[in-house]
Amino acid sequence: MSSATFGERNTPPSSRLWAMHAAIAATSLAAAGMHFAVIGEHFKEYAPFGVFFSLVAWLQALWAVGLVLSPSRWLLTAGLAGNLAVVGVWVVSRTTGLPLGPEPGAAEAASFIDVLSTVLEVLIAVGCGVLLARPRPMASLRGRAGWVAVLALVLVLAPLTTAAIASSSGDHGEEEAVGHGEGQPEGGSDQPGFARIDLGDGRTLQALVDAPKEGPAQIHLTFFDADGGPLDVSSVTLRGTSPSGPAVDIPTSKFETGHYAATLDLEPGAWDFELDALTQDGEQITTTFSIDVGDVDGVPSTVG
Repeated sequence: MSSATFGERNTPPSSRLWAMHAAIAATSLAAAGMHFAVIGEHFKEYAPFGVFFSLVAWLQALWAVGLVLSPSRWLLTAGLAGNLAVVGVWVVSRTTGLPLGPEPGAAEAASFIDVLSTVLEVLIAVGCGVLLARPRPMASLRGRAGWVAVLALVLVLAPLTTAAIASSSGDHGEEEAVGHGEGQPEGGSDQPGFARIDLGDGRTLQALVDAPKEGPAQIHLTFFDADGGPLDVSSVTLRGTSPSGPAVDIPTSKFETGHYAATLDLEPGAWDFELDALTQDGEQITTTFSIDVGDVDGVPSTVG
């Protein structure tokens, strides 16, 4: 009996291959769980984003089941291409920004859950590539060594996935508290430099004042329709009243659909703003809101 034959009997190749299949499947299930966890908030942000995350989550989960029950080269190819595509979308969204959504072209901030899911998707793609490089498809036999390896991976992925989902829920809860805090007037915000105003019929205005310690401040006005997409506004007239009293006209420029911006020096303190806007449909929008500029405590916004 040769040493090669003896080694093969100690650790059958089919067991090693099955363990790798099972490990990749477990990794895919972990990534799917993270995508399931954020479906709700993405539907609230922008319905097409919610649909995308739903499809990705279900496909990753069903693909993992198929990989264990009936492994094949076409399934591995689909896993390789699909996960690389999702990784590509994530890279674009965190660098140049996606060309659609509530803020097209604006890069999103990375969080623990999306970084971890992206790392797992890269590992899935690498694993699929390694298996596809083999001359023969993998057999679906099982062995004790394979079970031990898969169990070890699950023990690592389970707490990581749980922590990622928990951190995502916590972050989303903080965002909800900012926009809809208990005892807070409609349209108000306790966050300095920010106000969310209800324009009626499900539409909203988000006003942000970015006031650096040195240099002029930037005012961003972003209008959203009832579906969370940009509300097409043809003109905006903005007037602000400083803490010391005098009111000033603030010229704004259209940055992109539904997004207007202005740059000017602002006195620190609580500013009251009056806004008049005209939609492309000819509807007049009039509202007032207050925003803290600098370190002065906030004044709740009111809808006019």
